[in-house]
Amino acid sequence: MLLNSSWGRLHPDLLVAATLGLWPRGYRPLIVLAGCMWQPTGGLPGIIERFVVKLADRAIYRYAVQSSEELSLFPETWGVSPLKMRLCPYFFRIGHQVDLTRPVQPGDHVFAGGNSHRDYEPLLKAARQFPGRRFILATHLLKDRTDLPPNVLAGPVKPDEFVQLTRSAAAVVIPIRQGLRRAAGQQTYLGAMWLGKPTLVTDTLGVRDHIADGETGLIVDGSTESYVKALNWVFDPANEARLVRLCRQAHEVVSQQFTNENYVTRLLAVLDEAFEAAHRQKSMSGNISLKAERL
Repeated sequence: MLLNSSWGRLHPDLLVAATLGLWPRGYRPLIVLAGCMWQPTGGLPGIIERFVVKLADRAIYRYAVQSSEELSLFPETWGVSPLKMRLCPYFFRIGHQVDLTRPVQPGDHVFAGGNSHRDYEPLLKAARQFPGRRFILATHLLKDRTDLPPNVLAGPVKPDEFVQLTRSAAAVVIPIRQGLRRAAGQQTYLGAMWLGKPTLVTDTLGVRDHIADGETGLIVDGSTESYVKALNWVFDPANEARLVRLCRQAHEVVSQQFTNENYVTRLLAVLDEAFEAAHRQKSMSGNISLKAERL
């Protein structure tokens, strides 16, 4: 069974794995859990989370995580075996409802978007240092704010508008929150790269698995100063040739490496490897039992 770790608000696939973990070992299916993993919480919810993961882990044969850092960080966080970890970098997709044939007028705005594990405060401070340039932030996290800089427009948008704002942007920023124990934001920054946009991303889990700093994107430390420095570089006419090359390389890398087909191929390889390992383990157990009977 291939289960999705991040589907649904209550993670029903994880709950299914936890239920199967209560079954006798011989009746459990072979499970590979793939997708965005989880940011742990504190208090009673955190205790419940760890209990559910512990039950699920009894039935899960492999975890397919989306960042190289999680190969060691995930077992440390959730108390599972590092031997179960496999890396499957994420892929880029645009929904079928988005019309990419519709012409978009290039703009001079800086675009940032997303709700999951985002930190917009340093970016808002950076926007104050560019009073002549618009910043459009597509997120519900700022919809009730009344203290935004005058050059900042913030609020939720529909998926097709999100893509069109990305297409017309002069630069795209993905301000991921620091201190996470899971990868986040890949869909957003891979989409911006595929659309050929200068893409600035906070240096968090998974980013360096998908972006080569200075070659296919700009990796920043998430401080106001880092955003200002990177945006000044993007808007400096002296860097135009390097910027064009960076955007072209970003599109090529996403188109060739971070595709749905490649992601599926990696998952199938993990499934094949898990099946073969389980079969060998079962055969060895059978041989051991047979030898014991003969003795």
